[in-house]
Amino acid sequence: MKKISWNHYFTFFLLLFAAATSFSIALTQIALTLAVILWIGLCLKEKKKPFPRTPLDWFFVVWLAMEIISTLFSPNRYLSLEHFVKRALLIPIVYLIAGSVQSRKQLRWLLLSLLGVMTIVAVIGIVKYHLGPGGLEGRLKLFNHYMTSGGLLMINGLLALAFVFSRAPRHVRSIALAAAVLMFFPLIYTYTRSSWLGYLAGFTFIILFTRWKFIFALIPAVLLAFWAAPSSLQERLTSVVDPWHPNNIERTYMWQAGVRMVEHSPLYGYGDSEVGKRSEPYKSPQAKERAGHLHNNLIMFAVILGIPGLLAILGLFIRILAIEWITLRSLAADDWLLSGTALGALAAFIGFQINGMFEWNFGDAEVAMLMWLTVGLSLAAGRIRSAAG
Repeated sequence: MKKISWNHYFTFFLLLFAAATSFSIALTQIALTLAVILWIGLCLKEKKKPFPRTPLDWFFVVWLAMEIISTLFSPNRYLSLEHFVKRALLIPIVYLIAGSVQSRKQLRWLLLSLLGVMTIVAVIGIVKYHLGPGGLEGRLKLFNHYMTSGGLLMINGLLALAFVFSRAPRHVRSIALAAAVLMFFPLIYTYTRSSWLGYLAGFTFIILFTRWKFIFALIPAVLLAFWAAPSSLQERLTSVVDPWHPNNIERTYMWQAGVRMVEHSPLYGYGDSEVGKRSEPYKSPQAKERAGHLHNNLIMFAVILGIPGLLAILGLFIRILAIEWITLRSLAADDWLLSGTALGALAAFIGFQINGMFEWNFGDAEVAMLMWLTVGLSLAAGRIRSAAG
């Protein structure tokens, strides 16, 4: 019987981490912690650096420095510190994936764990939804809040779609298509508009990059799907472009309040401490909705960190987009595994950013964790290609 090594334990927890992102934040965090500890131990044993240097390092450093400064000046330092630490502890995901996924075989297993389990969860979601009340009152929740479910399905769905439009073997594309379709329906059932928009943005990018002529088929396909959709779904879809819809008006009030808060504390913000509650005095008297955040990533970062911190996080986002684009362009289309991974990661990051224009998805640990995982996947794909020469 072959002896189980520490490397096997590490691989198990890494794959468990990827698989659990679809259904359990507790199991995800446990698996991630054990994977990081084991990886550091293995690297120390072999006398090599556990985490590679990346083009993102100094951007992370500047962002974290801005977080520390805003926490020091926060009206509630302890709460701000708690939220800051939660965000900071997700960053090692990027380095863990980039450093430990060193071969195509490892990459395949990681993608299979990630997308395979998400597909199973999606099927459970479809059954759960159709057994329930349905309609807007029955917004689908998988194993978490429906907005979280929407974000997870959006990112995983875009990763799967990238392989549908890659030059992978036919059986791989068929499996990816089945997974993408099975994720698409529960994404719709969440009735989460921001995730729909993020998915559409990422899907559009995939088509433009791989088969741009398909864009002319996408538009009528969307219109046909809208025509065939039930009335509750049509109403939800049309609300996206209705500036007078009550939900959109409330979002506008939140964003206006956020801008006023930044004007009041532009240098170091308020820290991440009860932003929703602190925004109330800055809201319009007509505002009715009370929320814990302001439903926009950039406005939230501006309120939390101030304008210098906002510029730091914008610099990080732009750098990630640039690196992922450079990685994608450097990979041959025939190398379908690496190019498909890079394409899916970039589409997912685009989707995450569009989603974040209407949602504080950085405050959603499950979604943010998955986003950082995709950034690590892109870096890993580039490193595997470089190692192969």
